[in-house]
Amino acid sequence: SGINAEYGGTLHILEVPWSLRQASPNELTAMSSYFERECSRIDYYKDRDANREEKIVDSSPQIPTALETDEEEEERLKKSFNNYLTMEKEFLVKLGLRKEDDPVKLIH
Repeated sequence: SGINAEYGGTLHILEVPWSLRQASPNELTAMSSYFERECSRIDYYKDRDANREEKIVDSSPQIPTALETDEEEEERLKKSFNNYLTMEKEFLVKLGLRKEDDPVKLIH
């Protein structure tokens, strides 16, 4: 219990519960374990973020060493756009804005 008085003369009697006054038998061990887990979690996320940044740098588009012919470039762009259309359809199906059996209009 604690007693506290204000300047104006008001007396406050505070009671601190027993569970907060006395440490539990394993409290020190439990709290140490908690802080260790949190520190290792923070280290994990720092490492993960650093690895992601490395992958982002490494995954930049590769410039072809040899120039593509117009036909090869057109074919590559068609394939890329068709992949986009397929992913777009999957996304719209997940949102419920399109039916699963709706056809995708691919470029040939």
